[in-house]
Amino acid sequence: MVKKALAGKSGKYGKNLQKNGLKNKTAGKVKKTKFKSKKTAPQSGKKALVSKEVLEALKENRKEKQNKRQEQLDEKKKNPSKKRKTPETKEPKEPLKKKALKKVRKANEDNEYENITKIKALWEKGRVNDIAPSKRTEIVAELKELMEGKVESLMFKHDLARVVQLLLRLGKAEDSNFIVKELLPHVCELSKAKYGKFTVNCMLKNSSREQRKLIFKSLSGQFKKLTLHAEAVTVIDTLYNDYATSKERTEMITEFYGKELYLYRDLLSEHFTKVIELYPDKKDKVLEELLNHTQVFIEKGLTGHIIVQHLMLQYFLHGSEDTIQELVTEKLIEQIVNFVHTKEGSKIAMRCLWYSKAKERKLIIRTFKGHVKDMCMNENSYLVLCALFDCVDDTVLVKKAILSEIMESLDTITMSQYGRLLLNYILAPRATKIFPPSIVDCLKVGDTNKVSKKDPQARRQELLTYASPGIIENFKDNVESMLMENTRTLLLATAVNHANCDLTNLLTAIVDLLADDPTLVDSTTMHILMRSVQQHKDHGKQFNDMIVSRIPMDVIISWAKTNRGAFSVLRLIEQKNTANQDELVSKLKQSGVDSFEKCAGRDKLLEFLNCS
Repeated sequence: MVKKALAGKSGKYGKNLQKNGLKNKTAGKVKKTKFKSKKTAPQSGKKALVSKEVLEALKENRKEKQNKRQEQLDEKKKNPSKKRKTPETKEPKEPLKKKALKKVRKANEDNEYENITKIKALWEKGRVNDIAPSKRTEIVAELKELMEGKVESLMFKHDLARVVQLLLRLGKAEDSNFIVKELLPHVCELSKAKYGKFTVNCMLKNSSREQRKLIFKSLSGQFKKLTLHAEAVTVIDTLYNDYATSKERTEMITEFYGKELYLYRDLLSEHFTKVIELYPDKKDKVLEELLNHTQVFIEKGLTGHIIVQHLMLQYFLHGSEDTIQELVTEKLIEQIVNFVHTKEGSKIAMRCLWYSKAKERKLIIRTFKGHVKDMCMNENSYLVLCALFDCVDDTVLVKKAILSEIMESLDTITMSQYGRLLLNYILAPRATKIFPPSIVDCLKVGDTNKVSKKDPQARRQELLTYASPGIIENFKDNVESMLMENTRTLLLATAVNHANCDLTNLLTAIVDLLADDPTLVDSTTMHILMRSVQQHKDHGKQFNDMIVSRIPMDVIISWAKTNRGAFSVLRLIEQKNTANQDELVSKLKQSGVDSFEKCAGRDKLLEFLNCS
């Protein structure tokens, strides 16, 4: 009706109203418009209003809408129980349709889709831990039947790699034979794949020696190429580190020495020194090859692998110092923490410290932040810290970054064998009674570096002066627990002999322990500690005076009845100017030492008493 009323209207204003009149709820109320343009402004005396027909049509349309709304409200009042459906009651028809369509599409794209679905279902059942062995055997047999002859086509589907690993891990030798046989031509390609490398590692772990030889043969000639690959290097590293024989390792390493030497790999060794002995004229060429590979390893961040560290170490041992200094860039420094805990990696890290400039040394020390405690307790990385103490001239930085972190974790570090060795090195560097010649010789290599300028003795004294108070304070609080273990007692004795601070509190703690339990004098650990302290040129007299003043004479004389106790008493009276020395000697003579049980300590004590 509205359209009919508007059909006869002409002009711009009429067309706009016809277009928007039904949508605008306020179309019945027409506002007066101020026209700016003189051309479009209505002339004076004429009315610019909508006709009565249009207004009636709009009113009628509004009434229809109101009536319809009223009918809906009336219907709702008549049927109040009728509720709108909640989202939970709606049937999820669309998702089910999508899933069905997806299955149909996959089945059309892949002929093995149904077979793969069955394999996955069996894998889900077989991989749980609480399944009966007989049931698992049945599942393995079914998987073998479904996969035999198809492993090659299924292997490169990422979701089936775990199924193959399950068969290798749980199946018998005959169950894994068909997998190894089918995958051998594709081992190189699998090693480079993101998920395939786990399957190759699983093959190496669960295969027989003969099968590993076949895998090695399929990889032969590709070791260099695969080691430089970010994914495949894990496979090569596992093979080199865990399964390869000495001869196989040599073949793997000699691929990196160049094509000429690779032809004579049966005559070579994996150690570069023996290669040089056999072919001295090839040294420069091989070093150049190793340098190129080392640069690639550093650039790609592959330094965390053992085979890579072995190759890098050959260059760090035999290359020039200037070239090594150039290699110690920020890129390598960031990676040192990743390999400092291995045998080869620790040797590389030591040489990085020895041959790098002062600026690079500071960067290396900063990368150790947060790792110092773990480094102290590792059999290889503690040597890196020892080398650091020997060569870094900036002792203030070493105190803040390294020693402060050690002092915070002394309780934990003293419980570790290698942590105790590190503390011994701080207190008595390169002491031959503590460190074997191999360790001393290893650390002496860095003494000839061209960067360190400070006097070694002055450097060690600065570090000792800083570390001594913290070490002595910790040992004072833990004397009793430290005497429960021989190696910790030796560390305590080293601290007494070499610490550069006041030991009064520590000596008092030891004497208090003896006063509380005098029988401790006969224990192995207390005997070691007392001998070390009593014979000390500076603290011996102080310690003996404390014993005589704190422990009753009768108790001291009773010590002479045991072998170790007799030696302790002998050291008390041998020390010149010991408090109450004459009184102690006279009481010992009166006590009848010759009647005590015969032992080496008693004989020595009698000999001294008879001469005095």
